[in-house]
Amino acid sequence: MKPLPSFLYNGLTIRPLFKTKEPNTMNTDIKNRPVGEIVSENYHAAGVFREFGIDFCCGGHKTLLEVTEKRGIDSRLVESKLEEIFGQSSGKDDNYSEWEPGFLIDYIINTHHKFVRNKTDEISAYAAKVAKVHGENHPENIEIFRRFLMLSDDLIKHLEEEENTVFPLIKQIYREKSEGKNVDKDLLKELRKELSQMVDDHEGAGGMMAEINELSHRFTPPQDACATYRILYKNLEGFEEDLHKHVHLENNILFKKAEMLLN
Repeated sequence: MKPLPSFLYNGLTIRPLFKTKEPNTMNTDIKNRPVGEIVSENYHAAGVFREFGIDFCCGGHKTLLEVTEKRGIDSRLVESKLEEIFGQSSGKDDNYSEWEPGFLIDYIINTHHKFVRNKTDEISAYAAKVAKVHGENHPENIEIFRRFLMLSDDLIKHLEEEENTVFPLIKQIYREKSEGKNVDKDLLKELRKELSQMVDDHEGAGGMMAEINELSHRFTPPQDACATYRILYKNLEGFEEDLHKHVHLENNILFKKAEMLLN
């Protein structure tokens, strides 16, 4: 067995919480496993789920069988593609489940929170221009602009709540438990409440992004689309992909670790 990887965090060597699984170890009963759990084990599975339009972030608690039956997808086809992914890679490079909560939090802020803050104004400007120029012939773009503004506003408020309240709570409780201290029950109660609210926020954001996806015909511009039109849709597609990974890391990995701290 190879030694577990470690990470340098705030000058300390951090060991992972869980052991890395070796390649070709995908559970044969994968259809009964939650899709979020599957992606947590190997993030390359996210590409398969995106191909079939399967929600692995907000809907990560649902099993593969539940999702495929509801959407009328042949589960055997999905399983076959997943087996290929797991056979090629153990997902070690992307195994975020091994990371300590504080390390994962810093990664989420520096990668995904930064991405949201950098891209929302840019995409909003493209969406405003396309809605103005093409709204008459393609009225869906007026609605896309309106909904993206709502999504952006909600996300920025959400990020601030996480960075100012939720993430510091997780770090504090994890640190105190690691030091063998008794954590104040009010802190645990507050974290439980905050986690529930964050998951609800993710549901709302995921729903709005799904509506934009549908309105844009899965980010497919029409034949008469100008360069800005095409740039907008390409950016929206990238924004959705980042949002799915962002929410997955929080709902299915970070918040699961946080829930373990509440016990």
